[in-house]
Amino acid sequence: MKKITTLTLIILLNFNLNGQSLLPVKYGIKIGANIANVKSTANDGVANIDNSSLIGVAGGFYVEIPFNDKWYLKPEIIYVQKGSNFNYSYTHDYSTNQRDIHNTSHELKLAYVELNPTASYKKSSNLSFNFGPSIAYLITPEYRILSDIGEDDGEILHEILPPGEYTEETLDVGINVGASYYLSDNLLIDGRINTGLMSIGKISKVIYTGSNGNDVETNIYDLKNTSIVLSLGYLF
Repeated sequence: MKKITTLTLIILLNFNLNGQSLLPVKYGIKIGANIANVKSTANDGVANIDNSSLIGVAGGFYVEIPFNDKWYLKPEIIYVQKGSNFNYSYTHDYSTNQRDIHNTSHELKLAYVELNPTASYKKSSNLSFNFGPSIAYLITPEYRILSDIGEDDGEILHEILPPGEYTEETLDVGINVGASYYLSDNLLIDGRINTGLMSIGKISKVIYTGSNGNDVETNIYDLKNTSIVLSLGYLF
């Protein structure tokens, strides 16, 4: 009886290993669009930014590594464009009791190389649910002030303020949640939501240069990435 049990376990183990070996590791490429935006936190007493989405490119390489017929590891490395268009207002107080109210418009474009070690659960032959962390490295930041229009309530004093600045962070860590739909064994549609967990940088704008013993006043906006990525993938 003991020999039969041992033989049965060996056969089952061998069958399980053979079954897993029938699930090949696949390599693929994907290309799509990233609908990017930012979440902002302003310093005390400052109205937050009014932001809107920016559409960028996302694409790269990935691998499907099966553990069994339900669970897969899908690591990918992609190039992705993120950022946002946004506006904010500020009040420029002069040292001579004069004031300007400014409305500004800005564009922030950030390009990353992103590593996503994604875990995937295959609900059916066509549908899988994906989740996992993302680690992104910033390669090119681009911050532009599109306009800065002031409306004075009295004499125009022509005091020059420093322009707004973006101070970037090179590393971003986030969470991906999404799904893949397989049109065939080799062709799939992939969608995911990315939520950034770390600050990607700060926008700072001096609104008062300081005088008569008063300190410099600065508006600061701390930013985090958010995005929705829609891709078409092909497996070899």
